[in-house]
Amino acid sequence: MIERAVKGIEAWFDRHFIGTTATLLFVVFFLLFFFKSIFITIPAGHGAALWLRFFGGTVLHFYYGEGTKIIFPWDQIHIYDLRLQQRTKKFEALTKEGLQVTVEGTLMYRINPKATGLITKYAGPDFADKLVMPAVGAIIRLEIGKFTLEELYSVKRSEIERGVLKQFRLTADMLIGGVPDRVPEIMIEDFWFSRIELPAALVSAIEAKLTQRQLSEQYVFILQREEQEATRKKIEAEGIRAFQDTVSGGISENYLRWKGIDATLKLADSQNAKIVVIGSGKEGLPLILGPWESSAPPAAASVTSDGQPVVRPATPGGARSTLDSIPANPTALDRAIAMPALPPVGLSLPPQMK
Repeated sequence: MIERAVKGIEAWFDRHFIGTTATLLFVVFFLLFFFKSIFITIPAGHGAALWLRFFGGTVLHFYYGEGTKIIFPWDQIHIYDLRLQQRTKKFEALTKEGLQVTVEGTLMYRINPKATGLITKYAGPDFADKLVMPAVGAIIRLEIGKFTLEELYSVKRSEIERGVLKQFRLTADMLIGGVPDRVPEIMIEDFWFSRIELPAALVSAIEAKLTQRQLSEQYVFILQREEQEATRKKIEAEGIRAFQDTVSGGISENYLRWKGIDATLKLADSQNAKIVVIGSGKEGLPLILGPWESSAPPAAASVTSDGQPVVRPATPGGARSTLDSIPANPTALDRAIAMPALPPVGLSLPPQMK
């Protein structure tokens, strides 16, 4: 039975070999020629609407998902990106005072996959430029007209953005009207102003105003700093006065005189050559000068009773003041200094006076 059927088919092919071969070649050529029109690949995150050439055109309530689809070559598939999208556009609007501003708004949205057929039939692939952004512009002008310019670029900017988003979500459900069993074309995610452009003259005025405000605040800080500096100086003066009140009771003329004599005696004990000059008056203290740099030791000098210096050879240890013989008792030293005629004092003259 099977062998008879196989023989029958072979006989049929033998009789229609030319026609069968031509048909197979035509089908293969047809598939190769219309391959891209028959096998359609829809990428990830995309959807498609179907358009039938001979059976009513666009299918409204049907869409293709991701993957490879097979259609007749005379039909068409319109692919849409169903992922999150952004559109940015500039709009001109009038504020509450009548000032014209330019704002740049950004809309974030997604296409409803069930509305791909509706969009294809009534708007087309560029529906965002034809329907979405013009609707956004109308709502932006409406919302900006409710606020002043200062509120727009300062405190009420977020409120205006929320108002535009709320109104557009209501409008998005009616972008395409007059269609039975319609669904929203897009799903709105967010909206914000990416830029606000003010007139050049107004920008200059605002910058000048802000500059003056900063200068005013700077003066406030300067006054605060000066007040703190005055307080600091007052506290410092009080401290100095308190110190003087504390130490003034323990410092007397005798104490100061004794400290001066003690310092003079320590200088006189030095082995270097020096000049001792006796100060005038009762309170005058000896002043010791020197030494001078010289390769030869300076000559020693003494003073006569009439005040004339007498030069004599210097001692190996250098000149010593007669103050060495003054007693350490301050009372006796005071009497010695107060004498009208002083005993000779050893002086060491510099080389220039020789």
